Amino acid sequence: MKMRIALLVIALMASFPAAAQTVEEIVSKALEARGGVERIKALQSQRLTGRISFGPGNEGPLLVEMKRPGKMRDQVTVDGKTWTRTTDGRSGWVMGGSDDPRPMSAEELRNTAGSADFEGPLVDYAAKGNKIELIGKDKVEGKDAYKLKVTLKDGQVRYDYIDAVSYLELKWEGSILYQGKELSVETVFRDYRKVDGLMFSFLLDSFTPETSTKQQIVLEKVEVNPPEDDARFGRLTPPPAGAKQP
Repeated sequence: MKMRIALLVIALMASFPAAAQTVEEIVSKALEARGGVERIKALQSQRLTGRISFGPGNEGPLLVEMKRPGKMRDQVTVDGKTWTRTTDGRSGWVMGGSDDPRPMSAEELRNTAGSADFEGPLVDYAAKGNKIELIGKDKVEGKDAYKLKVTLKDGQVRYDYIDAVSYLELKWEGSILYQGKELSVETVFRDYRKVDGLMFSFLLDSFTPETSTKQQIVLEKVEVNPPEDDARFGRLTPPPAGAKQP
């Protein structure tokens, strides 16, 4: 009987939810899981090298370079054609295939701004004018996750799913503007690895529920604080005939 009572107590204890987590506690643990606020703020630039795939036979090399504040350059080569985008944090340019460079549209700049902020909306969120709410718990690929609703200063809303055990981000839900329409986007983060004390996801799967568009990024190398010339993020110029783009 004593054994049965002991088992009953254990079962009852297991059935009670863990102590409630506040938004501040979850955010604090999520930032610590990434490597800590001090290391995140010390990140001045980063370079990501890997491959991107939009489906079988539709893939190629990927290079993404970022630098504070809000500078980004990404370059993708698929089916023999190279597409490059740059932004200096204020303006942006696009060059694809054999086309001449053109300025980014307002919606393209909006979409790019979020990607260029590698610090993320959780760091000093209140000071940045962001609002974070805990919606509850959800499942992401079988894992318990805290679902945070993040309302950015400009009114954009996104949802971050934080692993209830590791406190690493498992999934992100948000939206992009495409041809005047707002499309939902989801990205699942896998294969986290530590680079210079910071955690990076080396496998990212993204898709838009309203369309059949899917994208997978597999990183091969992450460089922390590499030297980056500001000119890399400025206005694009066509490469000389026959030359390869850097």
